[in-house]
Amino acid sequence: MRNRNVVRWLILALAGSVNVACVSQSSYDEAVAAHEATKEEKMELSKKRGALEANNLFLQNRLNDLEKEFERLGLELNQKTNTLSVKNQELAKKSEMLGAKNAELDNARKELESASANLAAINKELAEKQAVLNKTQDELRKASEYIKKTHNLYDSLVGELKNELESKQVKIKQMKDGIDVNMSEEILFPSGSAKLNPSGDAVIKKISERLKDKTFQILVTGFTDNIPIRGKLANRYPTNWELAGARAASVVRLLIASGVPKEQLVAVSYAENQPVATNETDEGRAQNRRIELRLRPLQ
Repeated sequence: MRNRNVVRWLILALAGSVNVACVSQSSYDEAVAAHEATKEEKMELSKKRGALEANNLFLQNRLNDLEKEFERLGLELNQKTNTLSVKNQELAKKSEMLGAKNAELDNARKELESASANLAAINKELAEKQAVLNKTQDELRKASEYIKKTHNLYDSLVGELKNELESKQVKIKQMKDGIDVNMSEEILFPSGSAKLNPSGDAVIKKISERLKDKTFQILVTGFTDNIPIRGKLANRYPTNWELAGARAASVVRLLIASGVPKEQLVAVSYAENQPVATNETDEGRAQNRRIELRLRPLQ
């Protein structure tokens, strides 16, 4: 725009010069100089325009490239977003499945705790049952040994006292808790005496042979009939208690002398109490006058 104004000014100046018919040399030179300057400015401006156009083209190409890159990145972002969405859905499903598994695991833990508690209770009950079973087995073993020991002694005594059993002067009975040996007064003592006669001495020694190596408690019990003690005998045995007790003591002394451990022996008097027959007849009273050995195995 500036160059055009300068040219226009020069033309007007020349026209004025023609009309006036007189132009100075200095004015002409100035116009020429101005024209050259204007041409140079125009060329400079053209160069700048070319540079600007080249830069503008570069920027346009760069913009196109950036738009393409932006579009590519947008597509890639969409793809990744879609992929991420799918992954998120899968993750949500897996999270849901994990929640269900955790619930199952919690239920399994509770069931395991309950089962463990039940198992502990069963183990405790089983231990208690086993303890009872052990105790029962031990009791059965002891009972078996007890029965075996008692039965062996019973057989031994029956074999040893065969003759006395046949004459019914001695009776042997196997009980649940041991053996009872019932000996009549006739085979042991003279009437009204607490001293063993020869047959009584012999039968007690036979019994002692079967007892001296056995761990049995031996209760020696004296019994009488209900006839009161009379005459001179009453001076020594005021009542049947004393007579029954003295007879039991005589048997105990002979058993000890024959090798039976004294700590296993006990002497007891029942006098006329606990009769086994009536005291109204001679036969009944004879049965009541007796010595009983109650043999019980020691544990």
